[in-house]
Amino acid sequence: MEKRFTKKIIAAFAVATLFVGVALAQVEATGDYTQYDANVLVPTNTEYVSVGATMGYYAVPDAVYHPSYALGGPYTLTAGFTWDWTVPTEPAPGDATVIYPVATFPANYGRVTYGATGSYIINVAETSPASFGGCADATPTVMNVTAVALPTGTMSIAPAGWQTITANQSYQICGDQAAETVTIAFNEAVPDAMGSYSFQITETIENLNGADAVTATPQAETIVQDFPLASKVKGANLGTLTNAAFATATPAFTFTFDSDALNITGAARTRYTYKVARSGEATGTANIDFVSNISHKSDYLALGGAFDPKVAFTVSTVSFIVNPAPVTGPIYHISNTLRL
Repeated sequence: MEKRFTKKIIAAFAVATLFVGVALAQVEATGDYTQYDANVLVPTNTEYVSVGATMGYYAVPDAVYHPSYALGGPYTLTAGFTWDWTVPTEPAPGDATVIYPVATFPANYGRVTYGATGSYIINVAETSPASFGGCADATPTVMNVTAVALPTGTMSIAPAGWQTITANQSYQICGDQAAETVTIAFNEAVPDAMGSYSFQITETIENLNGADAVTATPQAETIVQDFPLASKVKGANLGTLTNAAFATATPAFTFTFDSDALNITGAARTRYTYKVARSGEATGTANIDFVSNISHKSDYLALGGAFDPKVAFTVSTVSFIVNPAPVTGPIYHISNTLRL
């Protein structure tokens, strides 16, 4: 238990230098890495990742053997020590891949790739070199991990009393209308507090003829709401759209907002189109992706690489068409004077 105690103590303060070690800069210096759980043997927290992700982890070294290692730096390890990263529990044998050692990274750093959805238990045990007796920690530090499928996302509308063109996606009606509700739904098997999403919403207003051809564009595609990577939509961040709301009921996360008032413009059929796309993308592009909190976090190591979990919306546009009432023209008849 003494070793377990020193692992906890090292998280609280730095200790004085007693051994000559190897100083190695660690990613904790960026502030991105935080302690997973204070209970190293029976943790109650869960690490969530997107399936397919490769995640990197640091194990805090034993303070007795690494007195110059301090959280916040310097990260000085006594040479010769190793860390055994294992996965005693996984959805099926071979679903997890351990990468250790990792070139150019410190000896207390390891990586795990999660090849299937489900629950994993990660263990890590520190071992001293022969010069210190070759002792191995018999009670490894434990981490519980749940790998979840990438989220799905879709956009929909269902205005009452409108004529359906495409169910849940496109409708039309006669005359000016009040604002209608637009729904953007996400499905992701994470706790309510962890659901947040990055995307943008655009609005386009067009005039149409009877053949649905565009005859004028009173408003070109315009970003009306942006939830960037650093400020994803969630309960505490709803943006500025009218009646915006974010409902959570794991695995369902729903963002709703009101459209503009749906008024006829130019005395012509008028279509209001709302589109969702990845935050920060230029309007007019074909991109219809979004990023979730967990998929973004899971991309920490591979950003810009082969694993890039940006997810396409199943439905990315919805539209309302308001039609002017037809104007009846004059009647033509056989003139009373035709045979005079």
